[in-house]
Amino acid sequence: MTLSRAQRHRIQQIARGRSDEALRLLEGPKAVTDALARGVVAELWFRTGAHDPRIDALRSAAAERNVRVGEASATDFERMGDTVTPQGVLALVHDTAQPLDVVLDTDALVLWLDGVQDPGNVGAILRIAAAFGVGGVLVGTGTADPLGVKALRASAGMALRVPFARAPSAAVATACLASGRAVWTLEAGGRALPTLTEVPDRLILALGSEGRGFGDEVRRVANDAVGIEIADDVESLNVAVAAGIAVSS
Repeated sequence: MTLSRAQRHRIQQIARGRSDEALRLLEGPKAVTDALARGVVAELWFRTGAHDPRIDALRSAAAERNVRVGEASATDFERMGDTVTPQGVLALVHDTAQPLDVVLDTDALVLWLDGVQDPGNVGAILRIAAAFGVGGVLVGTGTADPLGVKALRASAGMALRVPFARAPSAAVATACLASGRAVWTLEAGGRALPTLTEVPDRLILALGSEGRGFGDEVRRVANDAVGIEIADDVESLNVAVAAGIAVSS
């Protein structure tokens, strides 16, 4: 199958979040290989003439899984993708968001992202969550889509691995209350971040916008505030850096 103008436009709309299809764009052999293994790939597109061992392996894996495959020119890849140097493979993957109660049905730590607008930070947090065994992520109001092109790239495809739910913050807050979990905020001025042995079971840790902090819904259900001790002359930490310190401490 060779890419048509209509298909290119469709993929561009999906990449820009302007499509009604429940699909997202994923780039790069490593991330696409992981997505294929998880069974979430709907379509694969290869750059015409692209051949290296990883891409050849992807072609074979796609054939084994009966995934629809096509080819596109280097120019089309530049138009469709979001990387400066296209890597020769694009995938359209299914939206893996789950209901709130499903994501909260775990005994592990759950993160709540409230107003984390930068997709690079969101992607980095999902990658951290995958690395340290976080049970799930709640994506509240004002937070970038974990399956947006930039967030997916920043997560190295790990956003497809970690269970997450998208919902307005009011709905997230209601679900958190119903779960019976403690909700802590991670912020400057909070008490010293405790060790893992001092953390309550089934905790929800909320991470907010560096600029505006937390919204009213988070404040309404939060039971405690914790923070990371840093030098007096440093104003704050990047939210993804703070998340990494918190979940690994």
